[in-house]
Amino acid sequence: MIKVHSIALSPMKKDKRIKELDEWLKNSTNEDFSSEDNIAPKEDEIEIFDYDFDQILLIDNNYGKFEYRRNGVQEYILNKLKKKKVSDILNTIDLHGETVKDAINRLNDFFINSYSNDVEYLNVICGKGINSVNKIPKIKITTQAYIKRSKIVNAACSASDRDGGVGVIKVKLKN
Repeated sequence: MIKVHSIALSPMKKDKRIKELDEWLKNSTNEDFSSEDNIAPKEDEIEIFDYDFDQILLIDNNYGKFEYRRNGVQEYILNKLKKKKVSDILNTIDLHGETVKDAINRLNDFFINSYSNDVEYLNVICGKGINSVNKIPKIKITTQAYIKRSKIVNAACSASDRDGGVGVIKVKLKN
């Protein structure tokens, strides 16, 4: 995001406004175009996540429908997310076939990149665990635990059955 200092533009001819803008651009410096508030999440917003699945199970072991709302986030935020269609959310990551370690690394990169670029809603396709060993949906459980530990997530929920059900998690990042 570029910081643009406001220029008082009173009703005037288009050419005069362009000349004022050109003058401002000519006198601007690189600092006028830098953005300190859009670099990356602060270190206290990023948590290093453990790859040990037994530890992940202590955070979340839900195989079914998933709903999460961070403390302090109002209920209507989660309700709005529940009503949102998966097809209306443009940013999606598919974690099918990943190991737990790779899924965590990809989630971390995806969430940080999305948050840094002011993306508000995400889809995480993690699958239902149908083809997993012992039918345990490790990627789904890992994703849910990751979401619960993330300080940049406001709310998350499973998609409706017609949109992928428990195999897809919709996420609302904080702004």
